[in-house]
Amino acid sequence: MATYEPSLVPNDPTLVGSRLSDYEGSVDEKLPSEQSASHVYQIHNTLFRNHYNVSNAQGKQLYRVENSSCRPKKPDLTFHAGSDENGPTVAVCKFLHFSRHPKVGLGDPNDINGIKYEDLLAQDHRHAKYRWQMTMQTARGPERHSFLCTRTHSVGIKEDHKTNSLSNRNFKLVDEQTGKVVGVFTNAVWKNRETGRLHMYVDYGQEFDLMALVTVLACDELRPSCSNCSKRLATCEYDSSASLLWTNEEPPSRIRSKKSSPAGVSQSESPAATTANSLNILGRWGDVFAASQAVPSLNITDLELMMQWCNSTHKSVSRGEHTDHIWRFRASEEAITHPFLMHGLLALSSLHIARTKHDTQKRPVYLSTAVAHQAQALALFRERLSDINSSNARAMFAFASVVVYYTFGLPHAPESSDPWANVDDLLQIFTLARGVQQILKQATSVIKNDEWSIIFKVEDLNEDYLRDAQSSLERLYELNNACGAQDDTHDIAAYENALDRLAEMLAEARTGMPSVSTSSRWAIRQLPEFMELLRERKPLALVILAYHCVVFHHLRDAWYMGDRGSRVARALWDILDDEWRPLIESHMLEIFGKTHPTNTPDTAGIGQQEID
Repeated sequence: MATYEPSLVPNDPTLVGSRLSDYEGSVDEKLPSEQSASHVYQIHNTLFRNHYNVSNAQGKQLYRVENSSCRPKKPDLTFHAGSDENGPTVAVCKFLHFSRHPKVGLGDPNDINGIKYEDLLAQDHRHAKYRWQMTMQTARGPERHSFLCTRTHSVGIKEDHKTNSLSNRNFKLVDEQTGKVVGVFTNAVWKNRETGRLHMYVDYGQEFDLMALVTVLACDELRPSCSNCSKRLATCEYDSSASLLWTNEEPPSRIRSKKSSPAGVSQSESPAATTANSLNILGRWGDVFAASQAVPSLNITDLELMMQWCNSTHKSVSRGEHTDHIWRFRASEEAITHPFLMHGLLALSSLHIARTKHDTQKRPVYLSTAVAHQAQALALFRERLSDINSSNARAMFAFASVVVYYTFGLPHAPESSDPWANVDDLLQIFTLARGVQQILKQATSVIKNDEWSIIFKVEDLNEDYLRDAQSSLERLYELNNACGAQDDTHDIAAYENALDRLAEMLAEARTGMPSVSTSSRWAIRQLPEFMELLRERKPLALVILAYHCVVFHHLRDAWYMGDRGSRVARALWDILDDEWRPLIESHMLEIFGKTHPTNTPDTAGIGQQEID
């Protein structure tokens, strides 16, 4: 069993820039001399370039590099510490399908928390330059540094200058931050089992030197050949055969074996291979625009929710086709630059799916997702409440509107024996709607003259509908005046305003399908005194609220409303006594029909409950 000893390079990286040589040049004619190298690595290959052995200047083997390019499920290059494949894995390199950008991993792939991946990005079509980054320790703390591995045709560093000048696989490693050459790889052209030597001119630590070793082997045009292909006198074809070619030419075709092929077997490439080769064109064309940053993974759940918003959920907030484009397109555009709105849209979409999905087992998952997005949305939204301006007014307005629908759509708590639970729940929603209105006012002043202004355009009330609604409330108007005559503390004005707003809401509901915005406007337009009367549980205020439940009942088919209207109406019937129940009985019949609570056995005797 081989023994593994520490590498020549120290494990603790020094501060970047603390040991740079005095060499300033980065042109080929001024490459550093061999005497200035602080570390020298000798790289040898086995007979058919199956594997590599990396040693220090004294000949002590530090790494065994295993080539498994013909085994697609393994890394193409695997660095083992020590002299054979039994040593611990310290680095890997994989040549990706249809890409010229290998991925380098520093560490053991089996340790998902310990390995660090970096991208080796080709910078041109000819693969003469590769760029990579890694985190370095500096005087200011950890920083990302970029390095260029560039092919050089200058005279090499080794003794045989003429030999090295003929090679097109000599590379220099340049620190982009300083422009200094920090390492040079010289290729051994005529030596059978010697690949070359890597000279490092800085001491950035063991990981940096290891990254440099992986880079020069990955950038080497002559990738290792497997023994099977060598025996067949064939050229190895890798998973991404074009990824390391230095020219734009297609990879050379296999050399046919001298053995005759069985009769009837085609010598042409398979359709799959032809398709793979043609797709390589995309990789080459795209390399021109390759960026250094990694592309984040797709969040399929969020994409699903955004599709849900654009395809369906936006219609819940819109008042009709004339405002659909605002909520479907413009709100989505605003969400791109305002994360609180994006989270809000995704939250409402997830809640929509949770309330309507046929697969009941998945509903809790979507509900949890909705709550998580809403929590993030509110946290970000609160930070901007004190700074509503022209740049965020549309997003603030959109979120303030969406959050009301979200609140209506949240599943109610399990049935409670206390009828006040459902009533208090609705009053909290009204309180939220009134608070949101303050935000809407500030945002409205900014957007009332642009494309979003169509949201504020409401058709004039039909006067006939309004008169009919007021007539249906005539009994309540009379009762309000009578109560005021008997009780000096009775707030006639607050009740009268509430009845006027109720008449308007009923008239609006008759013009078309009622909506949450119509119901919310009733709460928003109330005087603060009336909201206080509701919280004080005054009987006449509760009667007016029961009339409101009829509008909610007509919204019962909307996913965000459900049976809220009937639940609150039943609770109010349980709360009010016989003196007040006749005022809402017709509406109870409209909501419940034959199932009206007065006809159910469990309501016998109800009505004696005292109202606070």
